[in-house]
Amino acid sequence: MRERLIALRERRAGLIVCAEIERGELAGWIARTDAVSRWAGTGVGMFRELKRHPLWIAGAVALVFVLRPGRTLQFAARWAAAAWSLWRLVRRLRRARAWWQRFAAPTVEIQ
Repeated sequence: MRERLIALRERRAGLIVCAEIERGELAGWIARTDAVSRWAGTGVGMFRELKRHPLWIAGAVALVFVLRPGRTLQFAARWAAAAWSLWRLVRRLRRARAWWQRFAAPTVEIQ
């Protein structure tokens, strides 16, 4: 009986060490993704601000057409490609956030 308890205690100690290592790896991964999520949050905030003031967008488009009508289409094509890439990034981040929230259980303290 005593040998079994010793074996269980050793196994428990090993599992605790493994859990600490995994927590450290997860914390490092989350720290790296925090910078990306802050950047994406800033972009979403800018998008929301522009959504509240659509005349700013119309004014910018009109100004581009007035100042450089010859280069407007080239600029618009580049901007559209960048906007599409940003949109795909936002969609991926939303999916990743939904996935993370599905598996991230709230922490419960055991007393």
